[in-house]
Amino acid sequence: MLIFRPLTLAAPLSVLVLTLGVATGCVVENNPSSTQRGSTVTPAPTAGTGGSGTGSGTGTGGSTGGAVAPMLVDVDTNQTMSASPGDGVGVFVEYKAGGNWHVWWTCDTNKSSQSCNFVVKLSASAPLQNLQTSGSAQASSADPGVTTFTTVTGAAIDGATFATAAGDVLTLDASVDGLADGSFVFFVQEGKVNGGFTGKLTNPLKLEGKLP
Repeated sequence: MLIFRPLTLAAPLSVLVLTLGVATGCVVENNPSSTQRGSTVTPAPTAGTGGSGTGSGTGTGGSTGGAVAPMLVDVDTNQTMSASPGDGVGVFVEYKAGGNWHVWWTCDTNKSSQSCNFVVKLSASAPLQNLQTSGSAQASSADPGVTTFTTVTGAAIDGATFATAAGDVLTLDASVDGLADGSFVFFVQEGKVNGGFTGKLTNPLKLEGKLP
């Protein structure tokens, strides 16, 4: 079951150190006549063994004025994911102890013969620190407090590493070919991809490095 954290909880505490490799094979079906990709992910990503952890929290669902409030979820510390470039559409979020993040993405070009137009927006309580990009990712900050990456990604991996204050909440707002859908977003919780959650993630999504 996916663990949600209360939005008011952001105290920096020591973190649980785990190591896990997660293999993903998500494919988002594409309609060549449309500018948007479908949100059906098949097959579902799977997680390796060896991860464990504890956590607690409450759901933060609900809506205000017709808009669904972003979920706030835990991300396991020092666990990683892997995906074959071009084999599936996904935006992947990893967290390392001390407020260090790795966000990266790839497309389903090997299956669709098309590239993906990614717009990935990241924000925290303060500007991202020690920002380094990889692949074709380039950072811009047209919106105050928001770092935006716009890429045309094929059978490659684009992304960025950066730091926030330990215990800070990272807000991720991502779209693929103009479609903002939580089905594209993956992280590790309780040693499982997305905590084994089979429901609908929000996009934007708020993520917090797991506190023991």
